[in-house]
Amino acid sequence: MKLRSVAVAVGLAMVAAGVLVALAWGADPSAIPSAAPVVVLEGGDLRSDGAGPGLVGNPLLILGAVVALGVATAVVTFAVARLTRPG
Repeated sequence: MKLRSVAVAVGLAMVAAGVLVALAWGADPSAIPSAAPVVVLEGGDLRSDGAGPGLVGNPLLILGAVVALGVATAVVTFAVARLTRPG
């Protein structure tokens, strides 16, 4: 029973990580949902160091941190549930 619960928790964490990676790869920042024409200013984003318009920081590092936080939360929740279970 214990191994099965751990396997389910790990499986759910892997599915969540896969969904996040798929969403990150599938995101198209150039897609504009409005039908109206949009004027794009040439000159770039002053916050960026030339890596791309609007990209500040390291998106992959942030994605990894979010996934790690989710896995850590799942592990702590599982541990608390196991330790505080009556009987």
